[in-house]
Amino acid sequence: MVMRLRYPVAVIATAMMLGCGMFGQMRQTADNISAVGDLARKLQDSDKLTYTADYRLGDGSPATVTQQPPNAAIASRSGRFVATPRTVLVCGAQNSCQSALNRTGEFDLTNADLVPAAVGGAFVPAPTLLTMLGSGAVNSDATVVRSSRTIGGQRSTCLKISGIRNDDHPDRHAFSVCVTGDGVLSAFDGDVDRGRAAHFELTGYRTTVDPQAFGPPPGSRVSNVDRIQPTEPAPAAPGSIDQVQVPNT
Repeated sequence: MVMRLRYPVAVIATAMMLGCGMFGQMRQTADNISAVGDLARKLQDSDKLTYTADYRLGDGSPATVTQQPPNAAIASRSGRFVATPRTVLVCGAQNSCQSALNRTGEFDLTNADLVPAAVGGAFVPAPTLLTMLGSGAVNSDATVVRSSRTIGGQRSTCLKISGIRNDDHPDRHAFSVCVTGDGVLSAFDGDVDRGRAAHFELTGYRTTVDPQAFGPPPGSRVSNVDRIQPTEPAPAAPGSIDQVQVPNT
């Protein structure tokens, strides 16, 4: 009777030299990478969905994510962020917006960095979180704990990732993230970057959208700029910035 080897000879030899403890650590690292990778793939695939998701931020205030590919919008009491294939729009709470060309044509990490300037630092958009999950996956000494929860009526897979350390955030940090079966972000709690933490949970989910979510709020003033600055738009200089008043509806 011939027995088939379940592991390559090189792997077995390495395990014998390193000892069972080291082999177990290697397997745990592989499991962690697999768990984080599975969650990241779910989250990435959600960019094909049309939906409206309501959230409660850490201070109790509401926020809403509206998506109808290729358009995406995030709104809170602080302001609004909108990404379409042509433009990126950032609006503050003072009825003032900046609009610029979307140089990538997508909602990605390039423009997701503008989300805190619009809706506040309490919310973490999917492109930013995907980068954070990547950092957690490659960190060999990070600890990953998987669980399941029902959040906002949606069954969700959750990961608590601790002991993360990378170039952008060299101090050890941790966060918990939950994603629904469809890949929609349903909860986050923990460190985002140095000096900033975020907390939010899904409170409602539907597969319909309000088309007005992808434009400036009624009554706002829109300044067309070359590049959006993470501050309130400056007054227009003749010939450099065009300002448009959005009518109230």
